[in-house]
Amino acid sequence: MGLKIAYCTPWKVRCGIYKYTKNLAEAVTKLGHEVFIVRLPRFGAKSPELLSLVANHFPKDVDVFVISHEYGLYSGLEGGFYGELKHLHPDKPIITIAHAVGYNIMIDRVLAGASDKVIVHNEFCRKKFIGDATVIHHGCLDLVNCPPEEECKKVLGIPMKTPLVGYIGFITPAKGLEYVINAMAKVPDAALLIGGGYHTGQTTGYIQQLKERSVRLLSGRVQWLGYVDDNMLATVYGAIHMLVYPSIVMSESGAMLMALSHQKAVIASSLKPVKEKEKQGALTTFKNVRELRRKIRKLLSDDEYREKLVNGARDYVTENSWKNVAKQHIKLYEEVLANKNV
Repeated sequence: MGLKIAYCTPWKVRCGIYKYTKNLAEAVTKLGHEVFIVRLPRFGAKSPELLSLVANHFPKDVDVFVISHEYGLYSGLEGGFYGELKHLHPDKPIITIAHAVGYNIMIDRVLAGASDKVIVHNEFCRKKFIGDATVIHHGCLDLVNCPPEEECKKVLGIPMKTPLVGYIGFITPAKGLEYVINAMAKVPDAALLIGGGYHTGQTTGYIQQLKERSVRLLSGRVQWLGYVDDNMLATVYGAIHMLVYPSIVMSESGAMLMALSHQKAVIASSLKPVKEKEKQGALTTFKNVRELRRKIRKLLSDDEYREKLVNGARDYVTENSWKNVAKQHIKLYEEVLANKNV
């Protein structure tokens, strides 16, 4: 008989943690386990009263509580939230999925002390976390076969002969889109396609500044799509030659993994979590605008190199499918339950 698992997470909002938990929960359910969702509001300041309501919504008849954590979700009130959850359900094991670590040591200590286990997405996060943590990689969607490039470009109104460099994901200052705009200014034979927006609405002052900069530097060679709905993702990826993820800081990137699932060559910032994937052959990295420009040109002209990265992306996605990741989660949950019952 399967486990009963309560996941505490943002739900049905534009949020990477929501998409992560949705994919994980669906994969866990397919393995024969029962899932309950405890909705945590994604936006706005939290209060002790609000988090108390969330804690009181956890069902009693489940085997394990799994908390999705990111610093901004709890407004610094983690101590009270975990404390009340343990008071209400003293015998229930708590597992925390820490989507980012190392940015607030006091909060990390709360997570380490209140959780029976903490899950992180990569070795970089495991080493950065102050307590014991278990690495279970962020899952990947099954490989997606995009429609033919010509068909995709026709839908988007883009000339077939124009090779596209792309970015698809949320747009905030931490994503570093200035790097790819600056690099593309000196790659005149290609165009830039940017899909994405902010978590709420399509634009912000920062996004508007980026648009103005891109139009100035890439006149006639840039298109902004806004937020891309799931039913259009395969079409947009199918039109793109390669993806660039120029983040300034990163613990993990679901958007970058989405590009790998769509079997695309990816260039990403030379950050430690990304270099782990580079060592596995999933993508390539850059350190500055000059190197990014050079790698874009190489991928535009070298089909063999681009195909090598695509093959590496396929291997990474297959190894880290949501099915495989869900199996690792269930194994850990069962280990925690066994230790709890000793």
